[in-house]
Amino acid sequence: MDYVLPDRIASAHRLRLQSVTPASVGVSVTGQSPSASTPSGRLPTHGPILTTLPSLPPPPPPPPYDTYYTNTPQGWAVQQVGGYGNNVPGGPAHGPWDTTMGKGVRIAIIDSGVDQIHPDIAPNLALNLTEVDQSAYPSACDDGTPQDQQGHGTWTASLAAAAIGPGTGQVIGVAPAASILNIKVLQRMPAAISGTSTLAQQCTAGEASGLLSWVMQAIEDAITNRADVISLSIGATADLTTGDGAGLLAAFDRITYAATQANIVLVASAGNDGMDLSNPRYVELPAQSRGVVAIVASTNPACAQNVTPGAACAPGPVTLPYYSNYGAPLNALAAPGGSYPAGDDLGISGWVRGACSSGKPNTLDGLPADSTHSFGCFNLGHTAYVQAMGTSASAPLAAGVAALLRAAHPDWTATTIVTAMRNSATAASGLPVPQVNATAVTQIP
Repeated sequence: MDYVLPDRIASAHRLRLQSVTPASVGVSVTGQSPSASTPSGRLPTHGPILTTLPSLPPPPPPPPYDTYYTNTPQGWAVQQVGGYGNNVPGGPAHGPWDTTMGKGVRIAIIDSGVDQIHPDIAPNLALNLTEVDQSAYPSACDDGTPQDQQGHGTWTASLAAAAIGPGTGQVIGVAPAASILNIKVLQRMPAAISGTSTLAQQCTAGEASGLLSWVMQAIEDAITNRADVISLSIGATADLTTGDGAGLLAAFDRITYAATQANIVLVASAGNDGMDLSNPRYVELPAQSRGVVAIVASTNPACAQNVTPGAACAPGPVTLPYYSNYGAPLNALAAPGGSYPAGDDLGISGWVRGACSSGKPNTLDGLPADSTHSFGCFNLGHTAYVQAMGTSASAPLAAGVAALLRAAHPDWTATTIVTAMRNSATAASGLPVPQVNATAVTQIP
């Protein structure tokens, strides 16, 4: 049976945020300023002529890179799923990266776009597309181009495949040599604010959303562009007792099945509503679509969940965070999403560190009514890094694990990869489902 469907809105799963203190990762660049005594428009006079060569100052040190991973405990989420090894400082010296870092694998990030000039994203960016159609769903907060003007997509992309090594940024993804296929389907939309507010205020507080038809088209784009893995930190809940809900599930089932038949591994976040999806009336899309691996969230054992205001980090068990959807019908795996306490910028934290967007290049933060302004990282301005939490982190972390497995076993089918991920996932007493584990996965012959 086919259904005639009105389009529906899909949203990025809502995150809780903590920005980075800029000074903590800043690079100081020194230079010579003109002397106040030098007349304007004239060169300074020469000093005495030297008869011996002067000793030259040492060259400036190279800019720091990968420091959140190598010099702080804030790479915990990437390491928890097995993103370590190959003697990279910050994690165990040996692990899955001894075998592969994901080179040759293509991960499609279907989200709010990415910051295409971010030093953690640009080295691995292989495709820049948008399915946003502002004639169908207009927004004054975003221009609809592939550039991320919300922050969500850059954050998720960096968890899957932020680049590693000199000349890159401050974080490392699970599969740091994989390629990123950016397919934008979400745009910043103005928030509904009670009382009097300006459009700029509404956009600053706005979140990312788009149409489900754009998401389905993006999956087709990923198939066309030879993706190996698709990461979807996006969702909508459908009521299967309605024609619309049943029709949406059928439509998603068709396109996600086509992707699995194209040998693509699909992972999707389970959602942040704290909802038990055991009731068969409701499904989370695309997490419960055919062939999709749903991912619930897990916490940091070095900073166990404690939602008491002002609580400090303390070790404890890995658990399901309070916000994560759950339920047997998801048939889910787990991956880090984080929880309270937030910790600080450079210390142990329950939240997940990732890259964020500085908006369109060479712009200031603000309404994109002209070429000099755009929005960037959530409500934090043009910010390069952020701590956040949600199942939106869980999906790309699992996608990175799938990418490592694909690179280690390029002859395996998508079905074989998913089976290996399930068979090698590790149980934890505080989790209702096992957690993905690249360490075990890459050891499978």
